[in-house]
Amino acid sequence: MRLVDRYVLRHLIVPFLIGVFLFVLILLGEVAYNIGPTIAAGRVPASLIIEYLLLRGPRAVVWSLPFGALLGVAMTVTTLAYRGEMTAMRAGGLSFSRICVMLVTVGVLASAGGIALNELVVPGAMQAAERTFAEIMQMQPVVNEAHNQFFRDEQGRFFYVRHMMPAENLLEEVMIWQRDRAGNVREITAARRAQLQGKVWTLRDGATVVIDEHGRQERKPERFAAKRVQLTRALQDYYAERRSPAELAAHELQELIMVREHTGGDTRRLQVYLHFKYSIPLACLVFTLIAAPLAHRYAQLGTYVGVVIAILVVFLYNGVRSWTLAFGLAGTLPPTVAGWTPDVLFGVLGVILFARER
Repeated sequence: MRLVDRYVLRHLIVPFLIGVFLFVLILLGEVAYNIGPTIAAGRVPASLIIEYLLLRGPRAVVWSLPFGALLGVAMTVTTLAYRGEMTAMRAGGLSFSRICVMLVTVGVLASAGGIALNELVVPGAMQAAERTFAEIMQMQPVVNEAHNQFFRDEQGRFFYVRHMMPAENLLEEVMIWQRDRAGNVREITAARRAQLQGKVWTLRDGATVVIDEHGRQERKPERFAAKRVQLTRALQDYYAERRSPAELAAHELQELIMVREHTGGDTRRLQVYLHFKYSIPLACLVFTLIAAPLAHRYAQLGTYVGVVIAILVVFLYNGVRSWTLAFGLAGTLPPTVAGWTPDVLFGVLGVILFARER
């Protein structure tokens, strides 16, 4: 590593880490706010709350890396330019692009790290967080009022409940999909309702259909007046992971999309979130490309202009992301276009600004 790269990296590390840390605190603060009613109602031990927040940390880091890269690059370039060090480097024969090689490298590594965390660390951490949240939710009623809910259990079964009625601990219009190891639906059970008796749920007035490997019905539906089913653990897991698709790991989204496709459900919204699952970490590189030339251009206004640039870029990027997400969920934009438009738009702008810096 050349001297200039080490020097730039030393200036970059501190603001990068500060940006990540501050954004993580903001995201975890939002998580704590969302579970506030549960904490207040259940008198949850502080150790359990801290454990849950720490387990949500890896996902918060993934979402914070782009802001850390943005703030770090903007502050580094602004500081070097304002103090005249950028001018000295260029007088020594280094181009603006060469000076920024280390900044771009860090942006690439941060993007790769975000994707790796999303795939290797976040799923396990989120599963542990789900188990911790299940302990918290044990202090709540067995059933909370909700409608048209999908969830799954540890056996890989998927459930659909049209109405959850907490006063009677009753589920109305229940469907259960049982899959084989290849992920194909092999059995479908439907019941008018499910009642809780002790710790066992009993399906009432239903039928079961067995599906062969070709997707055809093997025999006539087996009707039943009453049938016991293990639902308690599935409901606990359901409450533990009452997360939006944006909070699921990529492989969980892909699995859910596959199940919805098998059952004829609409997967457009899930596909939109799946593309954002990859485009958000890659924003680290995009922010690097756009922050460096902007910070260099306006460095004469002061050393803290980098902070202003970081805030403005994040505000504009989140605005575009919110609009494309809304259009994607509404079906106006294809999932791929909705997920990648912010990165492509800001990335192209960054490349143009970079090319204009001499």
